[in-house]
Amino acid sequence: INQYARFFSNYTVHHNEKRGLFYVKLDDNSRAVLQYRAEGKVLDMQAINVPYRYTGQGIARLLAETAFTYAVLNYYYMFLSCEYMQKYYLAIKNPDLEDRIVGPPNILEGLDSEPLDPNIIYELPDPEDFLIYS
Repeated sequence: INQYARFFSNYTVHHNEKRGLFYVKLDDNSRAVLQYRAEGKVLDMQAINVPYRYTGQGIARLLAETAFTYAVLNYYYMFLSCEYMQKYYLAIKNPDLEDRIVGPPNILEGLDSEPLDPNIIYELPDPEDFLIYS
């Protein structure tokens, strides 16, 4: 486990820089994956894939949060090709994150930016929904 691994419920996010992946090993030996391409100091977040039986458990959100945190802490910029990453960014954006996002143009501030419509955001479960209290 490297320094960027995060714990969320029973899941740990791993990072393979050489392959451009953030991933979670799942119980059935499958993986949930966020794939990106690095071009200098820009990370193009391309796609998140979570196996169907694991959807709705906050795993895509965990991968997105980990990628955003990694980019901010390591002074990378991000281009959000992945639609989930775009929607999640619009739901959580803050000044630190806004400074790191370079595209696509439709999510950037300005005349061409589209306002966030809460009715089109996919359900983004709250991490506290998955905490186990003893």
